[in-house]
Amino acid sequence: MTKTLTIILPDELEQTLTQTAAQTNQSAEDLIVQLLTQKFFPDNNQSLENDPLIALFGSIHSNYPDLAENHDYYIGQALYEEMHRNE
Repeated sequence: MTKTLTIILPDELEQTLTQTAAQTNQSAEDLIVQLLTQKFFPDNNQSLENDPLIALFGSIHSNYPDLAENHDYYIGQALYEEMHRNE
């Protein structure tokens, strides 16, 4: 079952939400549901609370629409390529 919830956001929070949603190719509604799920049901998903890169979310512009979700993969790929550059 789903419910509709109407909330009033301060301008700064709404702007941040809109920008983050656009950068992650999500709707603002989907991003809110994702964040609330992570907050209230942390055992049911991957928690970002201890992610050292979370402070950078929304501050990096890239051509990778899934960068926020798969940043560890991309960092690993870059490290692998750097380590094997001279082979």
